[in-house]
Amino acid sequence: MKTLLLITFLSFSFLQLQGQCIENASSFGNNTTVPSYNISGDVSVTLNTNNTATINFASNFETASGPDVRLYLIKSEGKSISQLKSLNPENLENISFGLIGFSGAQSYTASIPQNTDITKFDRVFFYCLRFNQFWDVGTFTSFKSSSCNVLNIDNFAVNNISIYPNPAKNKIHITQLDKVSVEIRIFNLLGKQVLHQPNIKQNSIDISSLNEGIYLVKINIDGKTKSQKLVIQ
Repeated sequence: MKTLLLITFLSFSFLQLQGQCIENASSFGNNTTVPSYNISGDVSVTLNTNNTATINFASNFETASGPDVRLYLIKSEGKSISQLKSLNPENLENISFGLIGFSGAQSYTASIPQNTDITKFDRVFFYCLRFNQFWDVGTFTSFKSSSCNVLNIDNFAVNNISIYPNPAKNKIHITQLDKVSVEIRIFNLLGKQVLHQPNIKQNSIDISSLNEGIYLVKINIDGKTKSQKLVIQ
């Protein structure tokens, strides 16, 4: 019985590990103006299978308290630390995790916005938004499909595909197609299917035959489906 429980536990742990990718953030201590603002302790970034990211602070996490210190993931796009220190993170492509506490173990989770390429994000950024004050910034290794199973999971793929423009007229385009085969079904407000495009490999669809109005688009990849409202003018 004990052996069976151990096998079950190990199997469950293995599945949990396969369900996310984790990178440690490092190289904090970049606030030379106010050293007490610098981050100390262990910080990690987790990419989850449900199209979210989580930033974890270990029990040894610590920084000076502030009135409005916020946590972000950002794309550095090759910018140096000195360049990033002079920028408001909201002027960079970012994923915001909100306000933080100032010591101890904490966890923050945020949804990854549609059409956001998480593989381009490489910094954990702390900033006091109220006073436009840089806090600290650290580096983590960007997630890659070659080393992160989450990026190969169909749920992640379908969540990152969407259509544009919206409203549309004669054509709609598909984002993040990335060599996968996509099925599109479009339904009117009565639930009637008015267009079906199986095995789409190009990034545009002709909708000129559809009347003006509101439609529901269902996007399918290997049995994984998401829906999106479409307005045709």
